[in-house]
Amino acid sequence: MVVIMLCGRGKNRIFCAAAAFCFLVTALSGCEHENQITVISDGTTVEITESDISETERYTESGLYIPENMVTKYASLDYDARMQDAYDSVVSTIMNFEPSAHMPLTISETDYVKVLETVRCEQLMLFYLKDRTLGDFDNFTHSYTIDFTYKFTVDEVNDMLKETELAAQDIISQLDDNMSDYEKLKFLHDYLVLNVESSVDGEYVDSIYGALIEKKALCEGYAKAFSYLCNLCGIENMIVTGYTGVDHMWNMVKLNGSWYHIDIGWDQPSEALKAQYPDLILYQYFLVDDAVIQNNRSINNYLCAPPDAEAETMNYFVYEGKYASDYKEALEIIENSCRSCIDTGEKYFMLKFDSSNLCLQTISDLIRPDGNGVSDIDRIVERLNFKGQISYIDYYRQYRILIFVVE
Repeated sequence: MVVIMLCGRGKNRIFCAAAAFCFLVTALSGCEHENQITVISDGTTVEITESDISETERYTESGLYIPENMVTKYASLDYDARMQDAYDSVVSTIMNFEPSAHMPLTISETDYVKVLETVRCEQLMLFYLKDRTLGDFDNFTHSYTIDFTYKFTVDEVNDMLKETELAAQDIISQLDDNMSDYEKLKFLHDYLVLNVESSVDGEYVDSIYGALIEKKALCEGYAKAFSYLCNLCGIENMIVTGYTGVDHMWNMVKLNGSWYHIDIGWDQPSEALKAQYPDLILYQYFLVDDAVIQNNRSINNYLCAPPDAEAETMNYFVYEGKYASDYKEALEIIENSCRSCIDTGEKYFMLKFDSSNLCLQTISDLIRPDGNGVSDIDRIVERLNFKGQISYIDYYRQYRILIFVVE
């Protein structure tokens, strides 16, 4: 990654390199709710209707607190009855902290492993599961036993779930009611990029707790936290698994009727880039189509085939007017974006080019002086009456993207 100063004070050009409600409620009827439910609150019997359920704390028979919207279903939506029964059994086993379960006779070992993986991706709150292993063959049931171990006690998990829920609600409370879904997604994307450190170190980095409380996450933590926040906003989404040299996880969202990919983890700047520009947010993987994703990763269809993502209308560069088809358009975008940065106090903007040749042409022609020794970037600076400096970073040049810094 190279940072190039296009213009600065005195128009000196410098080339430098850098590495880039809360009361205790016991439901007498268990987990299933009828139209009217009797609960106990501080020794007082209270009658609540089904419409009030979202305003009360909910618990399983094991005493596990169930936050709303911590489930993102997609693969399991197409399950037949036998697969759904196995899915429900696994979820019930883990939620009740049971040490083991029997693999149903109606399902193959391969399908059961698929169910286990689907539960891992869709049930965002089950981060307290430590391990699952194939146990002994049970001659009585003629099936294998699946053993489960857990990281924490029920009380510990409840504290973590409530803490995570409150943190997510605090983030959502910062959204404006007048925001479009695009603006909400961008806010959530930016929040996670700026506030959650990409890290492999930590006990919770693969969970929503790690991302929203510990502020450290791996790709799985980013994907699950973003999915949970999307659920709270009512935006349809799913979690995608794939391979980028290592196993990887990211999100897809449905926006204006079309599906798009979002990869929070890969929109994190490198450590070197973040050290130099700590408030920089990247948008290479914000609302992109299959073609962009397939540049450097393969999608795993093991759990299900994700929906096609072919639209570009809501892609960041297209929607924000940061996509150039020729050099003249690139100059107009650069000047308008610099003016916007000067007016708003923002420091960065990203520009994507229609081709690699156009990207290289812009890099070259932008600073090439004419017969009078004046370059196109000099003319832009003069028209803007700008006294600072403008640089570009070629961090994403192989993907026809430049990052501009106005300071």
